[in-house]
Amino acid sequence: MKILTLTSLASLSTLVGGWLALRARKHVHLLLGFGAGVLLGATFFDLLPEAIQAASARGWTDRGVLALTVVGFLVFYLGQRVLTLQACPHGNCEADRHVGRMSALGLIAHSTIDGASIAAATLVSWRIGLVVAIGIIAHDITDGLNTILLITRGERAERKDIVFLAADAVAPIVGGVLILLSPLSSHQLALFLGVTSGFFLFTATGDLLPDAHRRSPSYAVSVATVAGIALMGMAIRFAGA
Repeated sequence: MKILTLTSLASLSTLVGGWLALRARKHVHLLLGFGAGVLLGATFFDLLPEAIQAASARGWTDRGVLALTVVGFLVFYLGQRVLTLQACPHGNCEADRHVGRMSALGLIAHSTIDGASIAAATLVSWRIGLVVAIGIIAHDITDGLNTILLITRGERAERKDIVFLAADAVAPIVGGVLILLSPLSSHQLALFLGVTSGFFLFTATGDLLPDAHRRSPSYAVSVATVAGIALMGMAIRFAGA
């Protein structure tokens, strides 16, 4: 029930992001910066320490966990590069809805992994699950935002474009169910947090922050990022207490 609740909140977050893309884009840069800070705080204050602790219980070294983090980072980095090269092979994207929809499929797969991360973390500990969920809910707003921007390219959204947003919203629940049906133990799921850390790091530094600064070069983005990190640190401290 907890997993369903948290993944459903991630789905709602995606829908909110899509609505923002359609209705209110003036302050999107602040939302992107804040979301990046939340992901960075979750990674360094909770996910990596928890993954290292689980690795020690299984006789793994800290380097093994960090290697998983690098793997997670590279998987999402290379995945995004493939999608970018397919959409813009010469670095000059034209307003092509078909290409945008193909790229949006990558975001849907991304959201499925989001749900799997929430479920895996929750099966380890409700506190870890909550921390991961907060980070994912914060950045799933940008997933919904990017889904709409990809498929509309700034034009008026068509009815079939909303189908992609709906699929992206349902994807976290699907990912959570897949983990529930898997035979992995709690220790194995804890190690999965190392991969999730790499995913969070890439999303924050390779996606959200560059997009935020592209939209607004002001210091407001940096302030929002620091606020996200601070809020996450306090939330994790409160949850631990």
